[in-house]
Amino acid sequence: MEVKNDIDSFLENIQDTSHKFYELAKAYDIYPKITKLSSQLWGFVYKSSYGNYYIIINKNLSCELQKKVFIHEVKHIRDDMPSKPYFIGLNMQYSSFEKKADLFALDKMNLHQKR
Repeated sequence: MEVKNDIDSFLENIQDTSHKFYELAKAYDIYPKITKLSSQLWGFVYKSSYGNYYIIINKNLSCELQKKVFIHEVKHIRDDMPSKPYFIGLNMQYSSFEKKADLFALDKMNLHQKR
């Protein structure tokens, strides 16, 4: 199945409660890891040589922000990584694809809060 369809299916199944969406992610070969990062770095995603996606999230963020970062990175997996297999750089938060991922995450979180 195509990555975009898999990710869309995954996003439809994200649950609002705590970190259950992390468990769901593993079914889609997405492996989140919450760990200590610099305060300026909220998270990032990379694709392993085995085709798995790893989303690294700063453990010092609130649960709500961790979820936003997670969804933001899932958007990169769905839309950006198929055409750009890697991103290198800091202070990329002002680039158009980062702004789009932020808006996407906020939109998805608002949809789930209304349910």
